[in-house]
Amino acid sequence: MRDLPPLYILRHGQTAWNVEGRFQGRLDAPLTTLGRAQAAQQGRIIAAQILPSPPEPAVRLSPLGRAQTTWHLAAAEANFNAPDVAVDEMLAEVHMGAWQGCLRQDLLPETATPADVFDASVNTPGGETFAELHARLDTFLQRLTGPTICVTHGIASLVLRGLARGLTREQMAGQGYEQGVVYHLQDGQERRLLPPGQI
Repeated sequence: MRDLPPLYILRHGQTAWNVEGRFQGRLDAPLTTLGRAQAAQQGRIIAAQILPSPPEPAVRLSPLGRAQTTWHLAAAEANFNAPDVAVDEMLAEVHMGAWQGCLRQDLLPETATPADVFDASVNTPGGETFAELHARLDTFLQRLTGPTICVTHGIASLVLRGLARGLTREQMAGQGYEQGVVYHLQDGQERRLLPPGQI
């Protein structure tokens, strides 16, 4: 078990490309109406379950627009003017090389599982490998000094959470990565935080 400060991990809200089933990687797409609502829901979780327990967490954001928009909407909903907010390149989504922007249905069989999508995402032509993604997110975790909210992406969040929990690659792939929730990781354990009224 790793000795890490408390982590609160958010995946960005639904995007237009999520709906279309496209590999996004480092390319961007706008949040849908549902995605914006999911970001606001994350803000309510932050207000109800994170901010009441000091100290205030630092906030680290992926440089990609969909993650930053998610944070701005969540922070506004939580009425949280975080004193320590920074963009961190290490929280960007895995680079998916030549597959970025392509429809999954054109590249994967209809029977593909979430684990298959994970494996494909870290094995794209010209893209970032699992080892490279693992190394940069491990470096990110090593630099943390206190409670931190991380706003990131689907594949990146699976690896980040897996590293914090000491999971194998196969276990990381099977975790699931919901939008509109917050994953709280502490002492090697994970809790999925839901909005008030759904706890």
